[in-house]
Amino acid sequence: MKPNSIKIKDSNVLEGLMLNRFDPMLTTIIIWVAVTFGLVMTESFRNKTHANDLHGEKPGRAIDLRTWCYPEDLAYKIRDKINQKWIYDPNRPEKQVAIIHDVGKGLHFHIQTHPSTVRRV
Repeated sequence: MKPNSIKIKDSNVLEGLMLNRFDPMLTTIIIWVAVTFGLVMTESFRNKTHANDLHGEKPGRAIDLRTWCYPEDLAYKIRDKINQKWIYDPNRPEKQVAIIHDVGKGLHFHIQTHPSTVRRV
């Protein structure tokens, strides 16, 4: 993956991007990742699959990105850099903007925002 490279997994992800608004802070974070590292987007807006599903919020508050397009150590460094730059919710410091997890579809980044998400100064 090269800085400023943006790839979209499939037409479902593209449709989710084209037909829906996203939280401006989430947009800022995703653009920063794209410019700094490049990215492959694997999930955008979709209908909720569970009560706390941020992919189905309006405006959208979550985007999934592929991890395996980077060397493994770089993926974890990207996660850490995102979390060093942004605070998910100052009232819940245990929550993070960037998570690497596998919920049955393979290891990936889950990038999420809250209405209180702020950039660290």
